[in-house]
This record gives sequence, structure tokens and C-alpha cells, in this order.
Amino acid sequence: MAASACKVALQATTCSPERPARIPDSAGLAMRRFDLRSLRFGDSSEVWRRLPVEVDHFVYGGLDYEVAEGSVDFLLTAARVGDNVTLSGELGAAVIGPCQRCLGDADVVVEARGVEYVRHGDSEGAEEDEEGYVTSFIVDVGRWARDLIAEELPPKLLCRAECRGLCVVCGADLNADPEHRHDAA
Repeated sequence: MAASACKVALQATTCSPERPARIPDSAGLAMRRFDLRSLRFGDSSEVWRRLPVEVDHFVYGGLDYEVAEGSVDFLLTAARVGDNVTLSGELGAAVIGPCQRCLGDADVVVEARGVEYVRHGDSEGAEEDEEGYVTSFIVDVGRWARDLIAEELPPKLLCRAECRGLCVVCGADLNADPEHRHDAA
């Protein structure tokens, strides 16, 4: 690749938000954690990294779901003022799994954003019963990405908005047979 606004490293892609980069095939390169000490601010008070982040499957509404290809392209922006760092995360993901009405294949595309405040290498402002995403300068980007995705999911993941579901008597797919009926006993 000729000189460009983006440099590809083994674990991260550095670029400006004006010129986003596509991460090359990241099979085996997706990460779960990122060390904030690897950021080099130089003369700037803000830096960006595109990270291939592995996202664990999760249970939603009692059913198992996963992110397509197991990872997402996570844009991490870090802005610093003294010892304080404000992290912003952005991602887009396709969530795949069973439809919550008919159990057929469903996929939902979500766009998510979040902010995390860091002071002296640890998350700040997390609720008492919540664990922050940053501990000792290490960002748990896998957990943060999964939580951002979960916050953006619709109340029900459906194969399509007009999904008719399953017959409560015999379990037949009502999408395949809209005229399905049972005789009254």
C-alpha cells in the first residue's frame, strides 16, 4: 500500500475519522483487550484507532445470538486532558440468531456508540454495582462492544417485522402456511 492516511499494524489500524479504513481479513487477529499505554498522542490531544474486536456470543430473550464473523470493526477515539482520558467507541454489527417468534434465521444490524471516562488508568463514574471497562490502562473492548450492541438491540429480534410465529397447538411455522388452522374440538 502506498503512503496513506492509515497504517495497518498487527492488532490495530491507525487512521483519522475523515478517512476510515477497512480492516483487512482479521481472522485470528481480533482482540478482546487494548492497552491504552500503546497510544501515542504526540502533539495532539486526540487519537483514533480502528480495532478488530472479538465479541462473545450472548443470550438475549433466552436464545443464543452472535455477531456475524465473530468480530466487529471498533473505532476507538481517545481524548486526553492531563491524566484524564475520555474514550469513545463506535461500531456497526450484524447480530444473527433465531427469530424470537418462529425460530427461523434472524439478523439485525445495529449501530452503537458509547463513552467511557478514565482517570489514572481506571474507569471513572461507573455505578457502584457496575464494573468499568478500563482497569490499569487495559480496556476490555470485547465486553464494551458486546454491551454497546446489547443496548441497541430491539425488544424482540425477528426474521421480519410481520413474522407470524409458530402455531401454539402444533408448532407449525405460520409464515410458511398462513392458512394453518385446527378444528375446534
